[in-house]
Amino acid sequence: MKIGIIHFDDIHIIPHFIAPVKEMYADPEIEVDILTFEGEHKFLKECLNNHNLPAEIIKELPTYFYRKIIEKLKSRRIPSPLYLFKKHADYLLNRYDALIFNDINHEYLYRHKKGEYPKFVLLMHGAGDGEYLIGETYKQTVGKFDLITTSGQKVTEFFKRMQLPETQVKICGYQKFDLIKDKEKPVFFDNDKPVILYNPHFKPELSSWYKYGLEILEFFAQNPQFNLIFAPHINLFNKRGFLKPDVIPKKYFNAPNIRIDLGSKHAVNMDYTLSADIYLGDVSSQIYEFLYKPRPAVFIDAHHIDWQENPHYKHWHLGEVIPHLLPLSNLLETAPDWQQKYLEKQREMMEYTFNNLYKSTASLCITQALKELTRKST
Repeated sequence: MKIGIIHFDDIHIIPHFIAPVKEMYADPEIEVDILTFEGEHKFLKECLNNHNLPAEIIKELPTYFYRKIIEKLKSRRIPSPLYLFKKHADYLLNRYDALIFNDINHEYLYRHKKGEYPKFVLLMHGAGDGEYLIGETYKQTVGKFDLITTSGQKVTEFFKRMQLPETQVKICGYQKFDLIKDKEKPVFFDNDKPVILYNPHFKPELSSWYKYGLEILEFFAQNPQFNLIFAPHINLFNKRGFLKPDVIPKKYFNAPNIRIDLGSKHAVNMDYTLSADIYLGDVSSQIYEFLYKPRPAVFIDAHHIDWQENPHYKHWHLGEVIPHLLPLSNLLETAPDWQQKYLEKQREMMEYTFNNLYKSTASLCITQALKELTRKST
């Protein structure tokens, strides 16, 4: 059985498929490739090496020559997936029994797919509360997958409300957690002061950064009794059309109690969510990775949302919500006290969001589901 993992995205997607790749590679019935664009792929190769996987399973797909020129002129780090699919459609559709996607960028290939194979599989990444995903266009697009694997009951209910067939959606757990089961707590400061992770979303209509970001950095510069890791969603400073690092004054990069990371491996492999004592953010799904170990969380309501009954904001019931920064100092000082009232809610939501959180291996479930899906009748 030949399985192809489509990776035409940034590094934050890599930890979502490495553990399944490891599981598939160990299975004698499966041949697995990671299909990606031409590039250095330093983090991807490092991940493979850390798990004793050969770099040879990476298959680089060049884009058209004229597209290379266009993308160089436009300073694009990642080629357009559309043209990669166009150039390599025959290869992808004729070589593999199943193609795995981490995003819904499969439309071009779907239109050119002939027959029952390859199977199209969506390996969900993230497990946030963004029910804005549910719309007719999204329903039509996601409905074209043969299989969708989810982290747990919460995300699965998204798809039930779309009236997708039960056989199309399978709860497997959160494959990113497979990578951290024996991981020690990472340390980034040489003191025992509380570490706060500030992790804002990248979209202006959802993010606290655009209104309060620099004010938050200044607060921590003036309050060295706290350590701050500023590690926003990787797209805030890396995605075309968003921000450039020079909007952040250099003094914050030089502050001894502030660590600014706009897109390294530590920002995507759960190093920061495991190392922090308190979470500070808005609507990033990384809150659920942080709550892998329940701890205090503070959410900034920068847009004056009527959030209490809003399904997009389920996670705001798991910590303190502030409409401005005035209460921040007191909340950080007293976090161990007020965290107690959220502890049980956090545990319940984590069980609802992730299937058998600390017990099962999502990657094994995904591999078994793939074998079931692609098993051809004789």
